[in-house]
Amino acid sequence: MKQIEITTRVNETLDEAIEKLKKYGFKKIRESRIEDTYLTQKKKELSKENILQVLSSCVLLRYLKVNNDQVIKKITYKNKVYDGNQVISEEKINLNCDDLDTAFELFKALNFEKIIDVKYDVLVMAKENLEFAFQNVENLGLLVEYENINDFDGKFNEEILEEKKKMIVELKSYGLDVTDEFDVKKAYELISKLL
Repeated sequence: MKQIEITTRVNETLDEAIEKLKKYGFKKIRESRIEDTYLTQKKKELSKENILQVLSSCVLLRYLKVNNDQVIKKITYKNKVYDGNQVISEEKINLNCDDLDTAFELFKALNFEKIIDVKYDVLVMAKENLEFAFQNVENLGLLVEYENINDFDGKFNEEILEEKKKMIVELKSYGLDVTDEFDVKKAYELISKLL
């Protein structure tokens, strides 16, 4: 099954967005803290022109704390398919890992280097089959991620991009003040600021 998602900027406070969604019957279902460390063997090649290319070779060490009690640690590889700068689809490979410090040392021994830490708090609002994950990203601001639960396997890129535009319209239909961007990439944005 091939799913798609959008991530866009929010031009209002989290509290304002939550209040709007509550009027439509959305409820808070989960809060979490995510800390991702991006590792690559291509750090020396990194430039403004090839950030996406380098990110596509990254391994993430992910620390996830859900609802202030459950802690999940894993190694993640995201295989993203792009059309230009737009993400068409993404498949994740995850491996549970109890010791992220040792995992870091292992990757370091394999000539991986850290290129960025991405840290953010997540609050998920849901109603029926809809979930909007608000992400308050350190040094970047407030974003909202919306995953479409339909299967897009076999769909053309144009169809997927058209669906992503509809997803932005749907977010706005709840009164949310969001931009028209649908593929804000956290690591890309943070690295761009540093180069």
